[in-house]
Amino acid sequence: MSYLMGIDLGTSSVKAVIMDTDGTIAGLGQEGYDVQAPAPGYAQQDMELLWKATERVIKQAIVNAGINPSNIKGIGFSGQMHGLVLLDKQMKPIRPAIIWADQRTKHQIDNIYSIIGMDEFRKVTLNSLSTGFFICSLMWIRDNEPESYNRTYKAVLPKDYIRYKLSGELATDVTDASSTVIFDTANRCWAFDIIERIGINPTLFPKHFEAYQVAGEVTQECGERTGLRSKTPVVYGGGDSLMHSVGNGIIKPGVISANIGTAGQLSSASNYPVFDKQFRTNSFCHAQDNLWIIFGGHLNGGIVLKWLRDNYFPHLSYREFDGIAEEIPAGSDGAIFLPYLSGERTPYQDPSAKGIYFGMTLRHGYKQMIRAAMEGVVLSLRLTLEIFKELNIPIERITASGGGAKSGTWLQMQADIFNAPIYTVAGKEEACTGAAIMAGVGVNLYESVEQACSRIVKYNREITLPRAENVKVYDEAFEKFKLLYLNNKSIF
Repeated sequence: MSYLMGIDLGTSSVKAVIMDTDGTIAGLGQEGYDVQAPAPGYAQQDMELLWKATERVIKQAIVNAGINPSNIKGIGFSGQMHGLVLLDKQMKPIRPAIIWADQRTKHQIDNIYSIIGMDEFRKVTLNSLSTGFFICSLMWIRDNEPESYNRTYKAVLPKDYIRYKLSGELATDVTDASSTVIFDTANRCWAFDIIERIGINPTLFPKHFEAYQVAGEVTQECGERTGLRSKTPVVYGGGDSLMHSVGNGIIKPGVISANIGTAGQLSSASNYPVFDKQFRTNSFCHAQDNLWIIFGGHLNGGIVLKWLRDNYFPHLSYREFDGIAEEIPAGSDGAIFLPYLSGERTPYQDPSAKGIYFGMTLRHGYKQMIRAAMEGVVLSLRLTLEIFKELNIPIERITASGGGAKSGTWLQMQADIFNAPIYTVAGKEEACTGAAIMAGVGVNLYESVEQACSRIVKYNREITLPRAENVKVYDEAFEKFKLLYLNNKSIF
């Protein structure tokens, strides 16, 4: 039997999944790691540590699958987006990677816009700049660590370094490259004119390919270290949000993905480079040549519950959070939580945004706090849904994923707050599945991404329907939710 491997390099862990060509998972490996914060607002990771973790999870997946590695016909990648990895001429990391959660680069954003002009920049990239984005971090390195900048031979994204360690070939794919926000997204190429005008060396940028194309083969050294068969084809893969979308079947217009992981995203595929003219959302290249994706990136998803539990309710599990939230009616008895603990991207592009509990009285306790925090995450996602409606993006089906699909409480909140039926897919590990699909297309086990998804992505029978009485409550709460940010922006 033929198998495929999908490797997902996340922010908090790396996973490797081995699945057959019908999408049945045969084996899984996973290992966690931390984010370094050497100063307030900084977020970095040691790429060598992440590579060692990847080696181990590949071994775990092979052992857990109990298969002959020679039956793995291709390997694909999914990786945390926007991050910056600097490599010297020996292809060794010069310093820790600056990842998407980093917030140190506001000055660099202002500098880029002063040189190019916001309108011209957005017209090419189809995106606004934000802290944590690759090009902002690269500008920061040039301005603050000139020795590191001058030693840099290539600047890549996190998963690209891991793929290099596997195959010995260094390049990137258009989905992740477009997330650097120094990419001509409509034409699927580096924006070299802008790169040169802002004073960045254009030779630092790697070649780019489509997500399904073959990058190289597993090296003999890597095969010995991981248990993989050397010369196994390695496919480029893509950014985790894009691969997650593929794993949920988001590869044609009309199907919306609502993902609540560490962060949160609402996304939709498009056959043309659709974008919001107010640039509240992001538009990136998708998993095949004629496909783009628009999505709202929300920095505060499941991490909100982690913050709440770790700091206030360490004795409670997430499952207990669900049960406690169910005891409280929709709307949390008037309590509203603005979940901007890490600033916010969509729709405000505001790293200074903060979290707020609003409407608290003596009758509110920890149960309302827990439910309001969960509701706040979904109310934030609704901001993107409203933008999609403004752009006349078709909304035929909303598919929940991540932690938001594993919690019945969160599923019902999504149905009620979005006022739409919520579907879920039967498979798990959607980002790894999307990466494996790219591998399968790249080695010609499937004729196309569409054929692969039709074979692999299956929907559960259970559909979560909105409750009319809750919809009314949440419509009113949503109006207050929007005002909470707008009326406190100057204070933030």
